[in-house]
Amino acid sequence: MAQQPEGRAAIMKELIAALQEFTVESDVFVDVFARAHGLGRSDMNAIMWISSGAAAGRPVTAGELAARLGLGAPATTALVDRLETAGHVRRTRDPGDRRRVTITMEPRALTLARDYFVPLGSLMSDAVADASDSDLSRAAAVVRQLISAITAARLSS
Repeated sequence: MAQQPEGRAAIMKELIAALQEFTVESDVFVDVFARAHGLGRSDMNAIMWISSGAAAGRPVTAGELAARLGLGAPATTALVDRLETAGHVRRTRDPGDRRRVTITMEPRALTLARDYFVPLGSLMSDAVADASDSDLSRAAAVVRQLISAITAARLSS
């Protein structure tokens, strides 16, 4: 890594500390929901990836889910079985390729999650109401770049 000017190093240290605190606070928030519904952390992470895929119009396969969660096939199968048994997800055959099985959220699970997480989204929007659209767009880009660094570090370890 190139030598950073002292001011930039201090800013990066502050940014990383803020993101670490954000991560811990959001983890605690998510864990409260997870415990209330008998879910583990991997379950919640899976639900996030499954619902994000659905929202983007691209359902997730078990293989994609395994890669995103860093799990092997047997652990992913057990996780999806657990979520399916609990009524949170279902396996669906792709109409275009019957060999391909995707995982989709059950409507009841989506409603449950929406009722818990949408108020957080409103509070977060209120917290940055004075930030310009440009500032928010740039902040999102910076966070995505940092996520890419974390993903690269995870994949190389």
